[in-house]
Amino acid sequence: MSAPTLYSGPGQVVSAFQGSSYALQAEGENGAVKLAIDEKRTRRSSGMFGYQRSTLDDQTAKISLTPFDSWSLLPVLFPAYLGITTAAGTTSAFVNGTRPHDYAAGTAGAVSANGNAATTIWTPDGRLYSVVRTAITKHPSLKLGVGSPLFGGIEITGLVDATKNIGDSGGLITGNAITESGASNNATSGSVPAYGVPDFVNGHWTGAWGAITGFTEMDAEDGWDITVDAKYSALMVQKRTYHYKLDSVEVIAKARLAGPTHTQLAGKILAHTLGSTLTEGSSADLVLSGPSSKSITLKDVEVFLEGQGFEFGGTKLGTGEVAFVSKADFTTGTPGPFMIFSA
Repeated sequence: MSAPTLYSGPGQVVSAFQGSSYALQAEGENGAVKLAIDEKRTRRSSGMFGYQRSTLDDQTAKISLTPFDSWSLLPVLFPAYLGITTAAGTTSAFVNGTRPHDYAAGTAGAVSANGNAATTIWTPDGRLYSVVRTAITKHPSLKLGVGSPLFGGIEITGLVDATKNIGDSGGLITGNAITESGASNNATSGSVPAYGVPDFVNGHWTGAWGAITGFTEMDAEDGWDITVDAKYSALMVQKRTYHYKLDSVEVIAKARLAGPTHTQLAGKILAHTLGSTLTEGSSADLVLSGPSSKSITLKDVEVFLEGQGFEFGGTKLGTGEVAFVSKADFTTGTPGPFMIFSA
């Protein structure tokens, strides 16, 4: 008998974004990358014979992985249209309705209507998988603390080239085929970060909520967790997905705090009134400071509790998880940033 072809080994993901090339290494010794193709179908049945066949409605791809720590990946992981500033000296505003695939295919903050920005997966044995039109549609969470990987998982959504029909050559996968051997490394000297050179950030992070008494020197028992909840919806014609569009963004930081007293924390929470906006009144920012002079600022936050509070006994400290949510700031007439990363 013939020996079967066995596929194994790591994959390196490189995404084109705004004219640059970003190399994403999977977190962990056996860091996983998954490329899934999703076909939506309509089941066709008759009253006499039941199910008979299916017809194709849509075809998309999804690449999932957890990126290894690298501060230089922030621009592709958190595009400016989310209202997140990742470049020093710039201010990013939330732009609702942005089509992420068109934005990824553009340059200098502009979009390329119906443009393509490919994501490729390369393996050391010379295979190459190339998805034609891609954008990140699930952005990573952040874990700030000693010994914790910086990023959570991401998803990169692949759509069929908007100028082609489903099934056309190069519609979803380049050439409708996989390069099985002999492919060159997809990360070049121009990729960000430089191949094999991570901009590693890991260590102790502390927090300060404005100049509010009790909240200016906060530590976190298990580190800080930041989630960027960006919601997208699909734009479809006769069941085929042509675009995604951005609908909303919410940025929340959570931690089991060490610093404020229970009286100080209760004072902030119990001041909230029914139907009122959660607001400190002083437009206080949450500034998280970490190793290598890095910082992350959540703008104009308010503290709240979500099924948490004060704990007794057990092995944990007595303050439960506290949440800080960033609010939209319209001081300049347009939405300001929700979150700002330092250089």
